[in-house]
Amino acid sequence: MPIVGDRLEPAGIIMPLKNERQPFRHFFIKKSMQLKIIFEILFVVLLTAVITTVSLTVVYNSKSHNGSFYYMSNDIRQDLELKNILEFILPSVVAAQIFSIVIGLGIGLFSSRKMAVPIYKFEKWVSQLKNGNLNTKISFRENEEMNDLTVECNALAAHYRDVFKEIAAALAQIEKEAAGNPAAMDSIRQMKKTLEKVNVG
Repeated sequence: MPIVGDRLEPAGIIMPLKNERQPFRHFFIKKSMQLKIIFEILFVVLLTAVITTVSLTVVYNSKSHNGSFYYMSNDIRQDLELKNILEFILPSVVAAQIFSIVIGLGIGLFSSRKMAVPIYKFEKWVSQLKNGNLNTKISFRENEEMNDLTVECNALAAHYRDVFKEIAAALAQIEKEAAGNPAAMDSIRQMKKTLEKVNVG
């Protein structure tokens, strides 16, 4: 069965991807791997944000001889206020870091999904081969990036499909020649029974 979208479908049947694919409903198809990727990306972004904020604060405090200035509001009735420059800079920096964390989360979700789907499809394809279905085909939406893998996987299945067809044809010929030999016929029946587990079309 070829893999269509995120599913395996019988050979020769093409299901509409628009109705079949539900990326949000089945977003975590390989949950542990995807969560690990997301947490690693978020950890790097968060660590960078903390280091940046702490470094800015330390450098400012160590290098600034006069870290304050007089602030006048738009209300002329208010007196001049002595303000620390860091009070104005730090909120903007923190806001930028929070924004970068949100962006990092989005990148993590997107990247984890992009990595998990091909692996999931490949595992399903291998499972089909293991169960004896050599008619199965694999395809990826990422045609350009996964083209080589797609070609090699489908060529592998086609190769063994041809091999088993040749074995079946040779066995049929042996069966004709062994007619009347009970021992040979029993062995041939056992071999045919084994070959029936493999679907070569």
